[in-house]
Amino acid sequence: MISRSLLVAILLFSTNAFATPNIVVSIKPIHSIVSSLTQGITTPKLLLKTSQSPEHAYLKPSQLSLLSHADLAVFIHPIFESGLKKAMDNLDANKKLIIGNMEDIYLIYNEGYERHEEHENEGHKDEHGHSEHQEVVNYHLWLDINNMQIFAKKLTGKLIKIDPDNQSNYTANLNNLDKNLDKLKQAINQKISIYKSSVLASYSNTFDYFTNANQLKKSVNITSYHGERLSILKMLKAKKIMKDTQTRCLLATTEVPKKRTNSLVEGLNINSENIDIIGFDIAQGPKHYFELIHNIANKVAQCLK
Repeated sequence: MISRSLLVAILLFSTNAFATPNIVVSIKPIHSIVSSLTQGITTPKLLLKTSQSPEHAYLKPSQLSLLSHADLAVFIHPIFESGLKKAMDNLDANKKLIIGNMEDIYLIYNEGYERHEEHENEGHKDEHGHSEHQEVVNYHLWLDINNMQIFAKKLTGKLIKIDPDNQSNYTANLNNLDKNLDKLKQAINQKISIYKSSVLASYSNTFDYFTNANQLKKSVNITSYHGERLSILKMLKAKKIMKDTQTRCLLATTEVPKKRTNSLVEGLNINSENIDIIGFDIAQGPKHYFELIHNIANKVAQCLK
């Protein structure tokens, strides 16, 4: 007769043997890519479901519990998701994937800043952790579709190691996603190619991935990085550059007050658009990323008209 403890052990083993990976993803655009790769296998959990900023996120016990039970947690980078850094640090290295650390991922560095070592910098820092002498890395890397194709391939390899029984399913999902992302690139190119001769400006470096990938002309990033204070001197300098270059459009994220963008384009024949680059109002899931990129392209095209 089988003892109760042995029966429990057998049941636990049986459950674990057929369990699929428990995956947690920090923000919606990345969660969408992961959802496409795991369709028919497992459903990844989204950590930040509201419009909570990754920089200032305060995790609830339920969110911390999600991370503690994850077989794999996917993040952009501790600098981008500074509000999640403590939780990231508490995770086992084998159970987290930091996209910004991938060697093949295209990262944009701001010019005019000294390169620094991440572990130490003695310069003065602002509230976002940027030093006066610090090279600013742009981690809004999902705005370049090519980066997401690289990430998808890397993640597929990691998923297969964790869950080898579903190798063929992950591979099939990757192939399908890669084809759909190629189609997305073509669609976006067709949508905004007629505006490639027009000049745009950006409030910060946030849109650099999108503008570079789509070969759009840019006159100026008014601030060096998202969160940098806007001085009167910077404002006046930017207005002169935009006027001299016949800039047609000013892009900003939704965090930038409309009053501020209005003051930047006041007296100039320039359109402005505040764009949600995470897609807070778009339903989570495999289709989210595609809808997000189309929305951004539509707003950019509208702004450049």
